[in-house]
Amino acid sequence: MIPQDWLDYINEHLLLKNEELNLSDVKAYNGMFDIPVIKRTARTRRTVALLTIGLESDVVAERDLLQLFTTPRAKKQLDMTDETYEWICNGLVIREFRFEKDGLTVKRKNFRMGLHLYRQKLQLEEEQKRKQAESFLQWTKEWDEIKTTSNSQNPQRQNALHSLKNWLDDMARTKEFQSIHPNWQFNKKLLFLHFLTAFYHISMAEPHFDWKEIGARYYRKIGGSKAFDSYKKEFIEIAEEVLDIPLHILGLSSLGTITSLYFVGQMEGETVTYDYGPIHATTDLAVFNEIFKTKAKVLWLVENRGILTRMAFETEFLTTTNSFVLGIDGQLRSSHRRLIKQLLRHVEQVIIWTDVDEAGFIIGSHLAELLQGYDVTAKWVVPPLEVVSSLEAFKKAYEQALEVRSAEQEEQIGGIERWKKWISL
Repeated sequence: MIPQDWLDYINEHLLLKNEELNLSDVKAYNGMFDIPVIKRTARTRRTVALLTIGLESDVVAERDLLQLFTTPRAKKQLDMTDETYEWICNGLVIREFRFEKDGLTVKRKNFRMGLHLYRQKLQLEEEQKRKQAESFLQWTKEWDEIKTTSNSQNPQRQNALHSLKNWLDDMARTKEFQSIHPNWQFNKKLLFLHFLTAFYHISMAEPHFDWKEIGARYYRKIGGSKAFDSYKKEFIEIAEEVLDIPLHILGLSSLGTITSLYFVGQMEGETVTYDYGPIHATTDLAVFNEIFKTKAKVLWLVENRGILTRMAFETEFLTTTNSFVLGIDGQLRSSHRRLIKQLLRHVEQVIIWTDVDEAGFIIGSHLAELLQGYDVTAKWVVPPLEVVSSLEAFKKAYEQALEVRSAEQEEQIGGIERWKKWISL
C-alpha cells in the first residue's frame, strides 16, 4: 500500500530509536494515509506517533516552502489550512502527532518534510552545485588569462603581488576557496576571487589607481566600476589579511583612510623614536615601510583604547616594569599583525587583554596564532581579573564567562598592583 521509497525515507529520517511503522494498522482516506508508529521494548509495545502522508507527486514546491523546511529533521508548527492540506496530499509535507505514554493523548503536533519536497530540494541543490562549479571554472579560466609574473622595481610590491599570484593559483588548483570566510555565501566568495583577480590585474599595469578603476578595468562594461562596492570594506580587510600588507601600498588610492595604531611606551624606527609619556600613534604606512624595535620586555596587547588610556597615566608603572602597551582598537588589522611581529623579536612576555565577548574571544585566539614561533611567555587576562598562561585555559575561561554575561575591559581594570602581579606570575 505504501511505496517502498516512502517507507525508506520515513525510517531513515523521521523515526527515533527503537521505533517502527505499524503497517498492519494503516488507514487510507481521501488519498492520504495515517501510519501508526510503535515503539518496542523487551516487554512492551506501544503507539508513540501517527504520521499522515499523501502520495501525489506532480506538484512543484514553492520557494517559501523549500525555505521553510531546511532538512527532514526540521519540525515546524503550522495551522491546518487548505494550503497545508494540499501540501500533505501532494507528498510535500508530513503531519506528525506525538502521543503521551497512554498512546492516545496528543503531546504535540509537528509538520515535517515529505519525500517529494525532499527530492525537489536535493534536485535544486544539485543544480546549484552544478552552476557553482561552472561559475568557479569560469573564474579559473579568467585567472589563467590574466596572471603573469611581476617585474616591479619595488621589491615590496613585487613580493606582495607574487604572494597574491600564488594564493590565487592555490585557490584555482585546490578549490579551497570555501575557507575564505566561513560566514560568506558562495556568490560572495566567488566575487571576492574576482575582486582579487581584478586587483592583481590592475596592479600589474598601473602604479597608482582608484577604487572604481579596479572593477571598470576588469569587467569593461557599464556598471563594472561598481561591481565590488557592496563589499568594499570587507573585501579590502580580507585582502589585506591575505597579502599581509595594506592595499594602498600596492597602488590603491582615494580610499580616504589611513589606519592609526595607538600605543604607549618606548619604540624606535628608522626615522622616528618614541619614549614613555603620552599616548603615541603611528600609521599602517609607517609600519609597512619601517622596521620598529623596542627596549620593552613586556608587551601588552589590549583590545580597546579604554585600557590603553588608563595605563598611559601610569608612567612610573610602565617604566619600572619596562612595559609597552599596544591598542588593537577592536579589530586585528594587517598593520597590527606586522607591528606585533616586529616587537615580538625584542620582548620576553606578552599579556593579551580583550573584552569578554565573542569579538574578544576571536581576537585573543588570533593573537595566540601570532605568537607561535617566538620565544616569549604568553598570558591572557580572564575573568575575574586573573591571568592564565595557555590558550586552552583562556578559551575555557572565556566560554564559561560568555555563558553568564559579556563584559568590556573598562568594567574591571584592576590597577597597578594587580598588573604587577600578572607580570610576576
